[in-house]
Amino acid sequence: DNVRNINKMENHLVELLGDFIAAERTRLDTLEVFRDYVMGVKNYTDPETYISYPTNQFNVIHRFTADWSNLGSWVGQQDTEIRRALDMYAPLFPDESDVRGAIKAIHRLMDMYKVRASHFTEGLPIEGSTQHGQPLNVKALFLFIKESYSKEYWDKCAGWSQQAFELLMTTGEYPPESSMWFDVLDHYSYCLFKIGYYDQAAEVTSEMLRYYPDHERLTGNLQYFAELKREEADGSRDVISRERRSVMEKPLINVHEISEIEQVNITFVPKVAPGEDATVFDEDYIEEVIQDKNYENWGERMSRYRKLCKEPPALTPEMTAQVELLTCYYKQDTPRSHLAPIKVEEAWPSPRILIFHDIISDYEAETLMRLAKPLLNRATVHNKQTGKLENAEYRVSKTAWLDVGIPEDREFIVRRVNRRMEDATELSHEYAELQQINNYGMAGQYEPHYDMATKDEPAFQDHSGGNREATLLLYMGKTDAGGATVFVDAGARIAPSTNAAVFWYNLLPNGDPDLITRHAGCPVLVGTKWVMNKWFHVNDQMFTRPCDLEKWTRDKGAKLYNCQYTT
Repeated sequence: DNVRNINKMENHLVELLGDFIAAERTRLDTLEVFRDYVMGVKNYTDPETYISYPTNQFNVIHRFTADWSNLGSWVGQQDTEIRRALDMYAPLFPDESDVRGAIKAIHRLMDMYKVRASHFTEGLPIEGSTQHGQPLNVKALFLFIKESYSKEYWDKCAGWSQQAFELLMTTGEYPPESSMWFDVLDHYSYCLFKIGYYDQAAEVTSEMLRYYPDHERLTGNLQYFAELKREEADGSRDVISRERRSVMEKPLINVHEISEIEQVNITFVPKVAPGEDATVFDEDYIEEVIQDKNYENWGERMSRYRKLCKEPPALTPEMTAQVELLTCYYKQDTPRSHLAPIKVEEAWPSPRILIFHDIISDYEAETLMRLAKPLLNRATVHNKQTGKLENAEYRVSKTAWLDVGIPEDREFIVRRVNRRMEDATELSHEYAELQQINNYGMAGQYEPHYDMATKDEPAFQDHSGGNREATLLLYMGKTDAGGATVFVDAGARIAPSTNAAVFWYNLLPNGDPDLITRHAGCPVLVGTKWVMNKWFHVNDQMFTRPCDLEKWTRDKGAKLYNCQYTT
């Protein structure tokens, strides 16, 4: 009997072992499928290029919240290298707020550059870039749908929904009996209704009722859409002009998800020749319209911002005449620049904007970026009321100040770059601020702002150098698309150029703020953007840019602008 019982016990153990092996094989097969999937969609030979595309960045973040965070239950609790790595990296995993932030960034790109949902869904190259993106699947698209729905972005909600609907129709990944199929079509129908596509909303609802014929809410929605159509027919409801073809036969390419590029006017202040004086605008116009102290023209300014980020402005004959006078030359008026001439391009006449090309080397740029990386923090802005620094949604970047903590064997690079900026600008570095390094990632931007303090702002009161006289903005690294610097009141657009620096004066010669220098950093569309800001303050510039009582002589006293150099 004992042997018989032992034999039965062994039979039971063999059976359980078989079940365990089958379960392990399923587990390992699942892990292998996930590994092969990730390896298949990623470019391991050029990871920087891979993550330069917006949806690739989103997919990496999404995989961590949807897949990697749940992988622990699949690898088990044994003390393995993968188990230890998951435990070590877990605190660094992105979370749901990061997913929402990535979706928000892609929505910003859609608004700014008029990129359609279908473009991102298919991973097509953007704005001249050759980089393709990983297409979005239905699961990822539904996150965009939910975020658009929660924010009441009905056009975007309909646009993302139709992309998910088309995938459902063509791939069959989720059958009509699945909750995903129902949820996508349910959102699709509602968002079509919210933007006035009553016929299409009824079509989608009818498609759902084929599989859920007893669903009371869907039946009521269909009756409501029919009533709306009757009201349009009898004139009791305004007819919204929309495309009326069926979405069942072929989904709409785009459902009014973006508006056309705005038609905007650009303010152009004529350049004043050195020694001349001309009052272009009176004080009331300056404060009420250009400075816009009460934000009455904020909407128009943001339209100009979007317009300039997308494309250069159309030049008026007056602007064309002055732009055609711009030139390039070599600057060789210091011992160092005599040996290594500085390449200067006149980029815009008013405000006078210069570009110093190849102002630093690739090695110097790489060194500055490497020094900044461990010091990066969320960028801050000056609060106009308090004068204090704080975070703001209109500035999306990370910032580092190159000050303490720089290795001694690399500090000479910072000093050498500072000397070269002094040679280029002819401004004293005595009261200049530290080098500020900024990193702009996916859709990183800085909306229209001034660098200097205007008369009614308390900013820089704690700085012994006074107001910010001038700005030097240095581009480092490569930005594949987007990221231009635009002057929203003057109409200038400066595209990123590797190792080139953009320079302009923030103050008029009499010390008043030059209110047409309001500028913005356009969102990064593909890739990343590294820039260095250097702000020169007004104190100690009495010999390089003497004060002048004539307010509108923009160029008078500014040696740098008199073009006396070797051409």
